[in-house]
This record gives sequence, C-alpha cells and structure tokens, in this order.
Amino acid sequence: TFVGDQTLRGKEAVRRWMPTAYPEPPVFKVHHMVAENDWLIAIGEITLKNDTGQPVRHSYSDVWRFKDGKLDKLQAFVIPME
Repeated sequence: TFVGDQTLRGKEAVRRWMPTAYPEPPVFKVHHMVAENDWLIAIGEITLKNDTGQPVRHSYSDVWRFKDGKLDKLQAFVIPME
C-alpha cells in the first residue's frame, strides 16, 4: 500500500508496477530501522527522477510485516522534500 495513492496485490502486480515507477533504480538512504517480532520499520530518504530526468528527494517510511518468513504487508509513506 502506497498510503494516499494505490495498493498493489501480489507479486505479479508489483513486477508490472516496478518498471513504470522506477525506469532506473532509486537511491535510498536509510536513517533508522526498528524491528520487533514480525514488524520492521525503515525511515530515510529516497531520490527518484521526475518526468524531466531531474533527481527529486523524498522522505519515506516503510512499515513491513512478515508472516511465516515472507512479506505479508507493506505500507509506504513517501513525501517530497522541499
């Protein structure tokens, strides 16, 4: 789930979405990670290129839940930085 945007369901949906969202790999900087039981939270910055190819920095937080050793749910919060 991309909070405020869309929800993808299943591996195939993610595979179809990835090349449209990331024509080239984004650059991540993880500032903090917190893990407890089946949950992992990452907080940091992601730099993506806009439609004109210029890099744009965003703050992000990903909240991951694992079940039986596999990814069960992901909530991604992404906000452009000023």
